[in-house]
Amino acid sequence: MVSWRVLGVWVLASCTPAWAQAIDLSEQVKPSDCFLYTLEMKLQGELRIKKETGPATLKLKAHAQHRFSERVLASTSATATRTVRHYEQAQVTIDLEGHRSERNLRSSRRLIVAQRHNDQALVYSPAGALQRAELEAVGDHFDTLLVAGLLPGKAIKPGESWPIPQTVAGGLCHLEGVTQGQLQGKCLPLQGDQVHLQISGTVSGVEKGAQVKCEVSAVAHFDRKAKRLVSLTWEQRDKRDQGPVSPASELFVTVQLTRQAIDTPKELNDVAIVSVPDSFTPPVAMTFVEYRDAKDRYLLLHSRDWQLTAVTPDHAVWRLVERGEFIAQATVTPWTKAGKGKAEDAEAFKKAMNNTSGWRPEREIQAGKVETTGGKSIYRLSVLGQLEGVEVLQNFFLISNDQGEQVVLTVTTSPKNAEKLGAKDVSLAGSLEIPAPPDKKD
Repeated sequence: MVSWRVLGVWVLASCTPAWAQAIDLSEQVKPSDCFLYTLEMKLQGELRIKKETGPATLKLKAHAQHRFSERVLASTSATATRTVRHYEQAQVTIDLEGHRSERNLRSSRRLIVAQRHNDQALVYSPAGALQRAELEAVGDHFDTLLVAGLLPGKAIKPGESWPIPQTVAGGLCHLEGVTQGQLQGKCLPLQGDQVHLQISGTVSGVEKGAQVKCEVSAVAHFDRKAKRLVSLTWEQRDKRDQGPVSPASELFVTVQLTRQAIDTPKELNDVAIVSVPDSFTPPVAMTFVEYRDAKDRYLLLHSRDWQLTAVTPDHAVWRLVERGEFIAQATVTPWTKAGKGKAEDAEAFKKAMNNTSGWRPEREIQAGKVETTGGKSIYRLSVLGQLEGVEVLQNFFLISNDQGEQVVLTVTTSPKNAEKLGAKDVSLAGSLEIPAPPDKKD
């Protein structure tokens, strides 16, 4: 005979309300799965810079809209590790103190590979080098590869929490490395087939050599029937220290994301993606960044560790940053045109470089021609000296074509970083085309 106490416990257990039942919050992402994503990002904040007159604050606003289909090429159960995307829309508008600029994609670059391998994110186009604005348009938006990684991957009761892996938290916060992560997910009471999830916490790390602290507050929706995370509203507040290629800033970002499983679209079928490399290591040329001088005086293809930091009518400046460390600075300056079939005299070039303002040469390390092809000549001058009172090594390159058009590339580094710079300055000089070939807008 069952006692009334035991019976009472059984009745209570059988009548446990739905909100107390565990819910399976796991999603399997498999190769050949396809999704349709829409993203809208709004950003506002301020940049803190240093001027000759003292510290200054610049107001920054941005708005981005993306719509793309994505086919999974490789995955690790809960997250995609390698995908190919076709962008219908990739538009970013930036307003810095009233100065408006836009980022978008040429039609020839709408097919994009996105991957995460060994905790390193990479996006590139199989069609060739991306321009910096294109790279920012598709490489800086919210990382959809990691969205399913917000889920606990197991059954969770409403009210329960779980830790978000640091790799997922750092990637979604757009950090290159995480020093501390305290991001958690929480399951809210069930409402029909939609499970509401709350994501909150802090993440600290490094991005382009700058220390960043992020505060996150987000809400995600999980569809129990589809067994998919289908939407997300992500709010993030960043405090960023000054880095080697970026100023200090405080930013507030809101991202609205929708995600829908779809059949393979024609833009991503086997024929359409035949140009996509088979491995996580694409040909180096596919990962280059293309910089075109505004007056078409030259075109430069460079690796992504060279970050563009300044552009004026007379020159453009890049900084080489590796793992957050500032290695070297490169400046490209159009030079006086020589006669057809001629280049400036080596001694005249030396004299001009050694008389540069603020530069005191002390010891010549090397001088002579660099072997090259393609109808251009390169003369290199390497000198140790003092620049504004600081000991540096400067490598000056005079690059000329057979029409006498000339460009000077100046690469500055500290003597201790000369080995880390290696031959990257020579590669930079070798990739420079004079003049820039016709721009293929589409």
